[in-house]
Amino acid sequence: MNRALRGLFLLFLPMVGTIVRAIPPPPPDDVRIVKVLNGNTIVVTPYGDPFQVRLACIHSPQLEQGAAGLAAKAALESLLQPGAWVTLATRSQAPDGVELAEIIPAGTTVPINLRQVQAGMALMEPNASSLCSQDSYREAELSARRRRLGLWGRPAGSNQIRR
Repeated sequence: MNRALRGLFLLFLPMVGTIVRAIPPPPPDDVRIVKVLNGNTIVVTPYGDPFQVRLACIHSPQLEQGAAGLAAKAALESLLQPGAWVTLATRSQAPDGVELAEIIPAGTTVPINLRQVQAGMALMEPNASSLCSQDSYREAELSARRRRLGLWGRPAGSNQIRR
């Protein structure tokens, strides 16, 4: 037995005093922003191939809707800079195969999805189910409407968001 302990000691002796600094990869829910496609869809990458993520629980104007779509995209771009780390929370998959998630920037707790609604750049998705805090999203939309923020501040007819 003494010989076995000596063998183990000699085996690990070269490691004594050696500092190993491995940088662990981020958890799989942490990704980097590649780009913003529109007011509620982004492209992200963990380290490998980029993939699309649609912001869960919200609906924003599409780019084809002109100024409203461009404004929603610009608002999202101001919140999500390329290269920034975010966490994909409350994940699921849309019927078209695109991942749905609440997007939470590193160092914060408020989802970007909710911030888009608070700024009046998106509506709460009526079929959001239990993915997100429906009360928070509903209150954010009502507040943005009352305060005429974002799309709600536009002249009648120009803020139409097709659900």
